[in-house]
This record gives sequence, structure tokens and C-alpha cells, in this order.
Amino acid sequence: MGRGQPGGCRAVLLGRTNEAMSKISATRQSGVEKRKPRVSPLEFLAQVRAEGEKVTWPTRKETLVTSAMVFVMVVVASAFFLFTDFVLQKLVGLVLGIGG
Repeated sequence: MGRGQPGGCRAVLLGRTNEAMSKISATRQSGVEKRKPRVSPLEFLAQVRAEGEKVTWPTRKETLVTSAMVFVMVVVASAFFLFTDFVLQKLVGLVLGIGG
């Protein structure tokens, strides 16, 4: 791929083949992209419901444990940054000679 060919250096960096770049170039030139057919709002909601049934939802216990872990990590992070801020405040005060 050199100058004047679809994609040029970018195509090589992205690992695209000549064939793939030709398809991309043809799609861009024609301005027509293949789209999925539209469905009615009711059909869409039916599809959403069907996808929702495929999801493996967490149990109540898993949700509570995960929430507790997040809360503990927030408390730990808050304590760490409070301590770090206090130490840095004192160091800057000593260096600048204010509030020492």
C-alpha cells in the first residue's frame, strides 16, 4: 500500500488487507451502508425483553457484598487522601515557612 491507495499507512498500522480497504473505500464512495431493517416499537420492546432474560443477574447476596466492598474502598481511599493532604500541607508549610 502506498500513496494513492485506500488507507495508505493507516491501513497497514491497523492491520487491514487490500480487500478490506477496498470494501471500506467502495462503501464510502457509494455513500450507501447496509443497515438492519427497522422494526416497530413493540417488536423492539419484545427484543429488549428477550435480551434482558438472557442476562445473568446477580443475587441479592452478591449485590450486598459488592456494595459493601465499594463502600469500604471509598472509606479507605478517603482516609488515604485525607492523610496525604495533611502531610503535604505540613511539608509545604515547613518549606515556605508559613504556619510552621
